[in-house]
Amino acid sequence: MANRKMHMIVGAAAGDASACVLARDQEPAHQLVETLGGVLAGTLAGRLPDIIEPALHPGHRSIAHAMLPTGAAGVAVVPRLRAGQQHVRRWADQCHARHDGAENLLAQFLWWLAEMACRLVSGAVAGSAAGYASHLVLDATTPMELPLLA
Repeated sequence: MANRKMHMIVGAAAGDASACVLARDQEPAHQLVETLGGVLAGTLAGRLPDIIEPALHPGHRSIAHAMLPTGAAGVAVVPRLRAGQQHVRRWADQCHARHDGAENLLAQFLWWLAEMACRLVSGAVAGSAAGYASHLVLDATTPMELPLLA
């Protein structure tokens, strides 16, 4: 039976894999930052269903664990991941351009920091969906399984 630590480890691995695959067309440094964002978001999202519905009793699984609502959310969100990532990557590219045009070290540093934050978010977009899904997969293998609706 998966516990908190297992959900975090598997969520991190799922977030890592998802972010890495979706960043494969990025230059290596950007791919690394996006993958880190995927690991961080996957770790948190791997715990999210139990944060929403704490395991205070054996029947704690409701809508955040239910197959139909989470499946519908996945169908709605997953196809939009790439578009969301591209949007955040454009912001990162704009920050990079401003970094290159900055006149002092403080401005350069702040634009670089903004660029890295955008790249982390781009990876987090992919990692969060994978981390949440990993939680559901692990819980589906327990004797309680997952509820259909709530």
